[in-house]
Amino acid sequence: MFVGRTSVLELIGELTEPRGENDPPGPRPVLFLTGCGGSGRTAILEEALRTWRERTASVLVQPLLPDGDRTSLRPLLTSIMLGLGVGVPGYRVTFPRSLVAQLAITADFAGLPPGDQLIRLRERLNEYKRRPALDGFLTDLARDSFALVHVQVPGLSDLVPRLAAEVTRSTLNRLYRGRLLTRFSWGDAVDWFRHLDQDFARNSETTLIELGTRAKSADPLVRRSVDDVLVAAFLADLRRSHARIRGRPPQMLLLLDDGDVPEAATFVRSLLQVRQAIAASRPTPENRLPDPLMVVTTSSGPAAVGAVPWAGTAPVAGPKVRVDVTDLTAAEVLQLSRSHDWTTSERTASVAFRLTRGHAAATGFVLRRLGENPRLLDDPNALLDGTGPDGDVPVARHLLRLIAGDLDAHRRPDEAAVEALITLAAARTWQEAAALVSLLPPPFDLGSPLYTSPTLWPAAGDGERRLHPLARYLGLRALAARPDAQTGWEGVFRLLRGKTHPDDHAGRWHHERMLGGRAKVANELAGLLPERSSAEWLALFDAVVGSPDPRVTDPAELRGLGRPPTPAGHTDALLGIVPALERDPCVTRVGDITALRQLAAHRFRMLAGTEGVADPQPFLDRADRYAADGGWY
Repeated sequence: MFVGRTSVLELIGELTEPRGENDPPGPRPVLFLTGCGGSGRTAILEEALRTWRERTASVLVQPLLPDGDRTSLRPLLTSIMLGLGVGVPGYRVTFPRSLVAQLAITADFAGLPPGDQLIRLRERLNEYKRRPALDGFLTDLARDSFALVHVQVPGLSDLVPRLAAEVTRSTLNRLYRGRLLTRFSWGDAVDWFRHLDQDFARNSETTLIELGTRAKSADPLVRRSVDDVLVAAFLADLRRSHARIRGRPPQMLLLLDDGDVPEAATFVRSLLQVRQAIAASRPTPENRLPDPLMVVTTSSGPAAVGAVPWAGTAPVAGPKVRVDVTDLTAAEVLQLSRSHDWTTSERTASVAFRLTRGHAAATGFVLRRLGENPRLLDDPNALLDGTGPDGDVPVARHLLRLIAGDLDAHRRPDEAAVEALITLAAARTWQEAAALVSLLPPPFDLGSPLYTSPTLWPAAGDGERRLHPLARYLGLRALAARPDAQTGWEGVFRLLRGKTHPDDHAGRWHHERMLGGRAKVANELAGLLPERSSAEWLALFDAVVGSPDPRVTDPAELRGLGRPPTPAGHTDALLGIVPALERDPCVTRVGDITALRQLAAHRFRMLAGTEGVADPQPFLDRADRYAADGGWY
């Protein structure tokens, strides 16, 4: 069941709809969906494919990540081409220029004199005018490409051999205009390589021979120039296919997952480069045909650098637009929970949202586990300690892997990255996390995506960048169990305390509390009650209790039982109660929540009556908030 993100889907829909008379000229922007690992970006692509698959040529592609050398752009581009080539009824898409380019780059011109190279090219192009020869070439090309790129084409198989055969048959039928023709002419497809839609005046056959020779180069700059020609041919085929369709057809929709993977990033870079080059060229009837390609891709941040952020309502502009994929809301989590079980959905949603804070992948996983074992509603710790879906690590570690793995271009579980994330979880803010970089294992430093990622460290309402709340809680929980003296709980928080500025009382007392100095912090805070305004004191208190302490699990300790009825005693009790209520997602028993709320209300009322407090009302308001009935998300 897909829930939420309707504004993102609506934006994709607006950009895929047929062009209106008042639409600005030029191609539609590349849309980057940004978020941390497991944020639900792939689910948005899948939902967009379901929405548009019967209305326009559309394909969802995801580069696979084999061990060994990185794959080039070409399998990805081929998969995109063949996937879009299936089209829909009334939307005929062909790729003669792209096929000519593929025939050229797979030819062997090495060691041949120029005249023989020309003969080799002409013989090759003539040979593959015949349908049986082109059938075999396309089948092999599709099979090789689909082995490296996962492709979802509406209505076709997911199995590589069958998908390759189905796509090849569809491509050939469109190219040969049915099943009756056995030969066709490349027409102006070869001549296109004379100008590349950029008003060049080259020899088309020489360009194709150079393309075939340079395609085998190991020089990155040479390979980039080859990629740009391949993408230019791909776009030329799309523009001319689109121009043949009657009426006002929608854009062709390319949904490209894992946009940070090198192949995907290379494709988008080349696409934008070619679009810019065409726009800068002398206008011709061919290169001013509308660009019909709408691209939506995903990123954890790197590929979206330089993209214009979408304001949410204003029209999008620019070659690259970024849309931040936000977490699910409490209402959306409730709706997801109802799809599992109506009878217990509200409590289940409360527990799930309190733990995941709307992180999409974690929310779906937690809802399934809670549905399978409702007893976990009262014991989320047992859920997190349970075996993860891969069977090799606990659930908590699996979720940390999910979040950290998206920052690696190879998308592989990296235990060093998980350990580094656990260390950084001690920091209250992105800026404070810089103090912990010296503790991270190689190769992590201030330039690592783990530290620089804007999706892992999103800006909060106060402008401070903070670690995603799920990653922070799971990281703190793992840090508490880490045995190493230097990089364990004590070592990390001692380092943070030692690097805190003397005037940063909130930071120093926060770290002191996390090191077990709760009574000391309570005494110092209580001493400020007559000196600070009530609003200032509460803001300082809130900063001190901004992190949960997963080591404190004893109910008596959490509730502050036995603390004296003094300002310091009330403050000491609140230093345990409030983080448990507000920050600890594993406190979920209804009886515990009710008791903690009552105790919090009582202690805040007591502070309101403290001698020297000039304005008791903010304390009374805080007490009323905890005393009131209501949800406890």
